[in-house]
Amino acid sequence: MRMGDFKMRIGLDVDNVILDFDGGMLDAMLLEDKNKRNKGIINENANYILSGMFDWSNSEIVAFMDENTERIACTLRPLEGAKYYMDKLLEEGHELILISNRAYPHYKEPFLTTATTLKNNQINYTKLVITETNDKSSACLQNKVDILVDDRATNCYLAMKNNIKCCLMKSRYEKRSFTDLDSVSNWEELYYKI
Repeated sequence: MRMGDFKMRIGLDVDNVILDFDGGMLDAMLLEDKNKRNKGIINENANYILSGMFDWSNSEIVAFMDENTERIACTLRPLEGAKYYMDKLLEEGHELILISNRAYPHYKEPFLTTATTLKNNQINYTKLVITETNDKSSACLQNKVDILVDDRATNCYLAMKNNIKCCLMKSRYEKRSFTDLDSVSNWEELYYKI
């Protein structure tokens, strides 16, 4: 995928590509579980934190997400290597366009929350774009992104329908294999793939 001296415009999702959203959410849910039935994780093999890992009802999950996601997002830390490799890409002259779908009702101030969290973690980038939907195609096209890196295969497939190259950043809960998607497991792999 490396294009020699060609300077790329790289689209990066924020949650689980730059910031450890899953880790922050799991920590917060473990704390909240003590206020509920205090059973802790009941299914280590759940597909996702919000899908059967705890014994919470759907309404409890929705209420928790509505009331806490923005607060949790303010405390997130970068994934290992994210800052280092992002700085390296910027030094090489590439542009980093951060494209995230953070929206109401989980976020009241999605742009401000995201920009502040990135600033607090000293994450450097070219531009931040907040989308209204998971389909980041129009944001990629408007910003002339050469490649989108996202942690959700469905988001990659939506972008690929619009002829946008994609790379899947596999998160701890993505256990599926995709033969038709470039994928990486960490920032070092992503850097060398780009």
